[in-house]
Amino acid sequence: MTTNVTPIEALAKALVSQFHPKMLMAVLMPFGVTVLSLVLFLIVAWDPLDNWFITSAHKWSWFSSFTSLWGMSTLSGWLSGLIAFFALSAISLVIGLAVASVAVTPLAVSLLGKTQYQDLEKRGKFIDSRSIFNAVKVGVIFVLGWLLTLPLWLIPFASIVLSVFWTAYAFSQIAKVDAITEHASPAEREFILKKYNRGFWIIGLVCGLVCLIPFMGLVVPVYAILACTHYGLSALRELRHGVIDIDAQFTADNQGRILSNKN
Repeated sequence: MTTNVTPIEALAKALVSQFHPKMLMAVLMPFGVTVLSLVLFLIVAWDPLDNWFITSAHKWSWFSSFTSLWGMSTLSGWLSGLIAFFALSAISLVIGLAVASVAVTPLAVSLLGKTQYQDLEKRGKFIDSRSIFNAVKVGVIFVLGWLLTLPLWLIPFASIVLSVFWTAYAFSQIAKVDAITEHASPAEREFILKKYNRGFWIIGLVCGLVCLIPFMGLVVPVYAILACTHYGLSALRELRHGVIDIDAQFTADNQGRILSNKN
């Protein structure tokens, strides 16, 4: 099955939706949480993280060998401080996204559902539990992944790559579930999340790249939610206009697995 919706089209639609008065106001909450989190991190964790980067750079022979290729004998103070700032900014951004997923996503889904996707019947089940579980799972993976890859931030330009990757992961994996949970049945949700996962990743990657522009990371969480909502609901519309009854197929598959287990 193919779909007419593309991630780029979803991003373009989200840009238009972003200027709706409700969405402009919605930016304030994750914006405030992101800024407050960043300020607290800079006060509490910037110096320790900066010192850790400098100390580790002197201890790791692999780092000295690698940086020598770039004409650097060791890690300078300003560069370690910049890396620490980017690292803490990434965490603050995800905290803002988590808040947006809880507080802003229902508003975005309601707005788009009433204006551009009125034809979509709401068939979601276990909406709140599904969203909370997904947000916790993505948050845990993000924090663990960020900690495990932290030493790689000392490699020149790796901080940019890792920052984009982890923000792309957070944007795509949190927003994609919340975007369709209310409208899609469990079978439809499973199908869309699997088939269109690449498209959600493209949206997350674009949003991650936009975050590299100064101050844009403060508004991107809401924009990412809008883009994923457009993409997810458009995919759901295409699915329901198709010839395959996903819910019936899902039920038949489950019954087949049950009978297989009994045998």
